[in-house]
This record gives sequence, structure tokens and C-alpha cells, in this order.
Amino acid sequence: MEEITDMKCEIVTPEGLILDETVAMVVVPGEMGELGILPRHAPIVSRTVTGEARVKHKDGEGGWEFLAVGNGYMKVQFDRLLLLVDTAEKATEIDTARAETSLERAEKYLARAGEEGVDTHRAEQSRKRATNRLKVAGKA
Repeated sequence: MEEITDMKCEIVTPEGLILDETVAMVVVPGEMGELGILPRHAPIVSRTVTGEARVKHKDGEGGWEFLAVGNGYMKVQFDRLLLLVDTAEKATEIDTARAETSLERAEKYLARAGEEGVDTHRAEQSRKRATNRLKVAGKA
């Protein structure tokens, strides 16, 4: 019997396919902590949260690739992982100036919490995404 040592990984956002590769391991941010997925993992469907996803390329080619991902869902079936998220950016493609501007804007809205017309939940989510993007960009 052939040993399975890699798996297909697809990361998809509403804008399209972000990653479609054969990999050795994937780590995704889950509601209760990180989920490490290796080939032959038991089938699972799980909600994921804004955070850092890491992809270990097969045979150590290129080491780990870091991505800033938003909320979504993950589905694993034996040798295939599908990550459906609202946003995803590779660390090497993150525009840090734009992320810093988003963070400043979110902080300004949060400082006005309680005022009429201020959506604090939306501002908090924006701050979380911007902070995550800056953290992941630092690993590029």
C-alpha cells in the first residue's frame, strides 16, 4: 500500500483561489486554538477565526508559508484540506501601509464607542484583521 505523505490544500475567498498546492502540513486558527492538519487526518469540518495560517510545503521545499486569514470554515477529508475564509493574504503580499491605515481608522472609531452611528463590532473586527495582517507581514 502506498504511503500518503502529502495533501491537497486549497484556500478560497470570495475573490477567488488564494492557494492551490500539494503540501505536507497546514496549521489554521480555530475557535479553541490552532488546528494542525497532516495527511490522512480524520474527516473534520470546523469554524476558523481571524489569525495566522501556516502551510508547510512538501519535502521542505521553501519551508513554511504564512498567510493572514479571516473568519471562515475548514473541511478536511483524508488527503485534502479546503479552507473557505472571508479574507486571505500571503505574508509576502500584505501592504503594511494599508494595514497600518486600517488599524488607525479602527482605533479612531473605537475611541468613539457609544456615540450614535458608531458600529463598534465592525471597528473591532477591522482592528483585529489589521493587527493580524501586520503580525503576519512581519514573518515574510
